[in-house]
Amino acid sequence: MAGIDFDTIAGTKLYIADGAPTVTEGAGAAAAFALLTWVEFSGLTSIGSVEGREYSMATLSTVGDAQDREKKGSFKLPNAEFEFAWLPDDAGQILAKAASKNYTVPSFKLVDQDLGINYFTAQVSTFKRNGGTSNDALKGSTTLLRQTDTVTV
Repeated sequence: MAGIDFDTIAGTKLYIADGAPTVTEGAGAAAAFALLTWVEFSGLTSIGSVEGREYSMATLSTVGDAQDREKKGSFKLPNAEFEFAWLPDDAGQILAKAASKNYTVPSFKLVDQDLGINYFTAQVSTFKRNGGTSNDALKGSTTLLRQTDTVTV
């Protein structure tokens, strides 16, 4: 089907829940995430990456053949960066701002345009109001330090 082989970000929504599910991977994880009480985080203008891993490289340099060999080492879950309209009375933004001031690990749900659901847990590392010029909309940004692999439904 030419022209209909991809989705866009339009219509994507982010939700936050205070707390983590009882299971975060494998069988039952999606159901455990679904049981949480979700609050929409409104005003998104840019969606961060919420799936995948970044591996470090382990390198072995041998003198005898002068070859550097590389293999995957440990991994981290990439941070998810979001930008949004600054809405101080939005319930989702209020929860995220509160989580940015402590070490809790709330849960997040990203619902795609095609209604696919992506669940993950993350610490809110930053929650800030951004600057700009006189013609810029008042926006904020947040960085989520992902703590679990993404569960996709």
